[in-house]
Amino acid sequence: MLVPTLQTDQLTKNYNGFLALNACNLRVEPNSIFGLLGPNGAGKTTLIRCLLGYLKPTSGTAKILGIDCHQQSLAVRQQVSYLPAEPKLFRLMRASDCIDFFTSIHPRGNRALALSYAKRLNLDLQRRVAFMSTGMRRKLSICCVLGCPSPLMILDEPTENLDPTVRNTVIELVRELHQNGSTIVFCSHILSEIESLCTSVGVLRNGQVVRTANLADLRSSHHLQGDIPAGFVLSSLPADVSVLQKTDSTIELELTGPLEPLLPWIASAGLRNIRIHAVGLQGLYQEFHQPSRVESAGHPIG
Repeated sequence: MLVPTLQTDQLTKNYNGFLALNACNLRVEPNSIFGLLGPNGAGKTTLIRCLLGYLKPTSGTAKILGIDCHQQSLAVRQQVSYLPAEPKLFRLMRASDCIDFFTSIHPRGNRALALSYAKRLNLDLQRRVAFMSTGMRRKLSICCVLGCPSPLMILDEPTENLDPTVRNTVIELVRELHQNGSTIVFCSHILSEIESLCTSVGVLRNGQVVRTANLADLRSSHHLQGDIPAGFVLSSLPADVSVLQKTDSTIELELTGPLEPLLPWIASAGLRNIRIHAVGLQGLYQEFHQPSRVESAGHPIG
């Protein structure tokens, strides 16, 4: 059995009574692109800092490639490249100097690769950081981090403050890293990016991973809503059908797997005004976070 690229077991971080992480269990398989979802304050930053050894957990364990993140934090960081949500760059350096510096200090730094990314992102390498726009600094950060391809890449909001064309290019770069052997943890508030890029996803809420799902399975899941006629009796359910909620007049069912084999049962169930919609990533997210916190796919959650 393959060792997971990333695994936490009951990982907890308590700040004087506030549980930033609460017995958090997470497993990321090798050669996957794992999307981590959750609003601000869900515990994402604390989780990442514990993984990199910057924070000591109150209890529980975290391992990357089987290496303990607290006991052997230096060895862990040698296996990881990390793009923080708010990266800090040397303001007086030119972009080319930043790339030289970051690729020189990382054990897997590849200056030529980072420069090729800068060209694809149309980044002005001679401009000093202090005179860059927010989007230009983001592009520079991406070049510095992706220019150090590692077994595990943790990318926190990599497309923040980028225009749609550049966002698409960044997604292409991440796919290429994955194809070349890196496992990716991709944190984003943009559901469409997670849905198009990731192979699996986890939802973080109040310091816990409350749900993980395979994206392929999620795309084939549906919710069915229907009105119940007088005298309705629910017959035995197929294995792929479960009741989400039921009132005197309506019922909502979850249908997993391909929809076509279930159509004869749906037709014979006796429900009226049937509405069926794909669950998708937004539906999964809304199960655990208020819909008011979620905008339509392709736009930030918050």
